[in-house]
Amino acid sequence: MITVNVNNTAHTFKSPYSLQDLLIKLAISEKGIAVAVNNQIISKSNWKQHQLAEGENILIIRATQGG
Repeated sequence: MITVNVNNTAHTFKSPYSLQDLLIKLAISEKGIAVAVNNQIISKSNWKQHQLAEGENILIIRATQGG
């Protein structure tokens, strides 16, 4: 089991778990989002390969429209 922080909320998962698995588990649409792990942007093409590690801080930012 590993615990990661997603937008300052702790989540515990069985390992190994990829970043893409995390988004699916949390029902977060992949459209219009950016993801950073420990303050480093992870490109969408690498979400499936990036394996989560204990204690990582994940920030998910959703693009919004407006002005």
